[in-house]
Amino acid sequence: MSANIMLSVVPFYNSGKNRFGLSIKLEPDCHVTWCHDLDIALGSAFHHSGKGASSSPSSSSASSLSASSSSSSQSLSFSAPPSAFPTGIKNPKRGLSYASGGNFDDILNANQTKSSISWIYDWSDLPAGFLAQSGLNYIPMQWGSGNIDKLANTISTQGADIVLGFNEPDFADEANIPAKEAAGLWMQFIEPLKQKDVKLGGPAVTAAPSGKPWISEFLAECNNCTIDFLPLHWYGSGTEGFFNYIWDMHTTFPQFPIWITEFAEISDNATVVLDFMNQTINYLDSLDWIERYAWFGFFRPEKDLHSNMLREDGGLNDLGKLYIGAQTVHTSNRTDEPLVTSWPGSNTASPVASLAMLQGSILVGSLLFGVLLAVA
Repeated sequence: MSANIMLSVVPFYNSGKNRFGLSIKLEPDCHVTWCHDLDIALGSAFHHSGKGASSSPSSSSASSLSASSSSSSQSLSFSAPPSAFPTGIKNPKRGLSYASGGNFDDILNANQTKSSISWIYDWSDLPAGFLAQSGLNYIPMQWGSGNIDKLANTISTQGADIVLGFNEPDFADEANIPAKEAAGLWMQFIEPLKQKDVKLGGPAVTAAPSGKPWISEFLAECNNCTIDFLPLHWYGSGTEGFFNYIWDMHTTFPQFPIWITEFAEISDNATVVLDFMNQTINYLDSLDWIERYAWFGFFRPEKDLHSNMLREDGGLNDLGKLYIGAQTVHTSNRTDEPLVTSWPGSNTASPVASLAMLQGSILVGSLLFGVLLAVA
């Protein structure tokens, strides 16, 4: 008698505790996580460096790793697991961190019948019209300190049940808020949203050396803050650095589920970027403490950016097809149509606003004008 059994083995490296491990799943009903101290002799199964061994696939590796035991002639093959969400099934983890408004119809390729994408944000507290009408779950953000006193009303008006905290407050060119000040703003304006059953995402720090100390200070200053999950950003080269970073942050702050709200490979080699995406999204899907992730980004080719998921005509390129899990359904010429300005109360980092609200205002204005004519 035979049975169909699928074995998936996901290697990982936890730099915070200098441990490597394997997450082993033997379907249908067995899942084991095995960890090992790096100080113990490992034979020839894993390479050892000055910092410690890493079983995470590097940027130059293929999607699988092989290891041989020094005490046995047998060899093992460790492969990244296939995506748990086949084409046509929405992946609750997978989202978009940026969808360009240069051509409003490009978003059609993100939320089509076969798309895996389930959510989106764009650093604003209000969705642009093309996002509001996209059918994707829009998550607002309190980008900085601007108009934070209007956040509660903005969230209530949308009926949002999740809000993202400050964007890269440790970085001078982004929100740039001292941790102590951010803690005070949080308790005054963001914490009260919890009474409305809004899920609160903490400030999203950079992966630069300033990021981890900033969030540590913030949590110390804001020990009565409710943080439902911790957003992270990462840009760099190679999967090893990415995996090490997310594991280090998970080890340091194990009480928080992780959202990776911006990440990308910065190489200008399309094959390298595609390989990085393929390995990372499958790996993130396999980690239960990663709640969501969002690749940067859903836009057409731009100078010095190589992580775009769209072609010049707005169709999906190879990155887009892999991430969206579907083929192109819409193309069009690029337009120079400007984005509308933001609505009062928005703390948006870019000039966007809800086209749907604008259309509603025009309709109301037309009706009032008609009433005035009738009275006259």
